[in-house]
Amino acid sequence: MRRELCLLALIPGCSLVLDFSDKAIPKDAMTDAPYTADECAYKEPNDSFDTAAVITTADTGPAALCADDPGDFYKITIAGATKVTFAIQFTNRPGGDLDLELLDSTGAQKSISRGFGDGETIVCPGAAPPCSALTDGDYIMRVFPAVQGAVNAYTFSVQVQ
Repeated sequence: MRRELCLLALIPGCSLVLDFSDKAIPKDAMTDAPYTADECAYKEPNDSFDTAAVITTADTGPAALCADDPGDFYKITIAGATKVTFAIQFTNRPGGDLDLELLDSTGAQKSISRGFGDGETIVCPGAAPPCSALTDGDYIMRVFPAVQGAVNAYTFSVQVQ
């Protein structure tokens, strides 16, 4: 398909030709992906509560949820904190929305963030989303697809005060 577009009143007699045919597509072009193989492999295996990757506040990724990935689980030990902030940062795009959940050491949910923006944040103690103050112990931060099959690269942070 070939289309011509005249730019009205800008330059007399000037036109722009847009070529949408197959011959215009570079044959060596790579398929765009929202993540790299290294991001997919970050701290793997960490696809379940039992295989959660141990992290510290210095760990940030970059990581990714890739095809058929049920989620990434990270374990962090919290001690003597009055406020803890868990966050993931990503660029939301079609098929790339991610969510964040916080679990205690027994697997009970402490909080969940399911927004539609370019990241998710849980602050404990906090009101939106609700999260009570954290006692000393291990916690699991789970990054998971907002809808089944969603994939995306992300970075994360845990700030302890």
